[in-house]
Amino acid sequence: MTSDRSQSHDLEKGPTQASYDEEVRIAPTDHGHERRQLSPPLASRLVHAVSVDGDYVHLGDNTYRRSELANAFAGELNPGIHQRRPSNLANPVPLGLASFSYCCLVLSLLNAQVRGVTNAKVIISASLFFGGCIELFAGLLCYPIGNTYAMTVFGSFGGFWISYGCILLDQFGIVSSYADDPQMLANALGFFLAGWAVFTFLMLLCTLKSTWGLFLLFFFLELTFLMLTIGTFISNDNVKKAGGYFGILSSMCGFYSLYSGVADTSNSYFPVRAYFMPNAPTV
Repeated sequence: MTSDRSQSHDLEKGPTQASYDEEVRIAPTDHGHERRQLSPPLASRLVHAVSVDGDYVHLGDNTYRRSELANAFAGELNPGIHQRRPSNLANPVPLGLASFSYCCLVLSLLNAQVRGVTNAKVIISASLFFGGCIELFAGLLCYPIGNTYAMTVFGSFGGFWISYGCILLDQFGIVSSYADDPQMLANALGFFLAGWAVFTFLMLLCTLKSTWGLFLLFFFLELTFLMLTIGTFISNDNVKKAGGYFGILSSMCGFYSLYSGVADTSNSYFPVRAYFMPNAPTV
């Protein structure tokens, strides 16, 4: 169900800012001239009664579907109240989730040494182009829709995949420069991974009122970076393998969030829903 345009603007911008249509209005005077007049006081237009009836939410005298008011869901990767994107713009978040989840899965399988594969060079092409360029592009596309969180996450991890691919590329000479001191290489890579563990932890803290899929994605990713950091510092393959398995779990959560953001009853017989965490700000 819908409401008039001015009321929907108020809902999107919050209760502290008047809508564009109601900010001023033109009123005639006794002499036939027009004068600008302020809209009614903001307090008179605030919603004081909210009730929920199944799939519908009643805000004052207006009724909306839950889907129209849901702001914190994995399909937008935006944990918190935010302005809804214009209807003529596509949601770039599933693209970012697709690139991240794919590269995270492949790299984690390599870190876990599944089927005895220990050479990680195969990840370079996906890391530079799919996980790097495409994810960075998805992050930039989050800018026009006002999704600061997704822009930060995808833009940053796009840079991670590009930089990781550069480390593996022989042409950059990064690994070969430590040929005389393998322990220094392990420490340097540990510093590299530790920085990403800190960044991931900060992003994890921003998902505590979002969805379980998004929270678990960053929770397992944080464990992944911690295990890889520790395993690199102490040169322990078993700890690195543990990081690989946590990375697989993180990628699975990413794929679930990706599918929940693009699948619905209009294109799939098997849509899935995103489950909210306690106190998630959905209205």
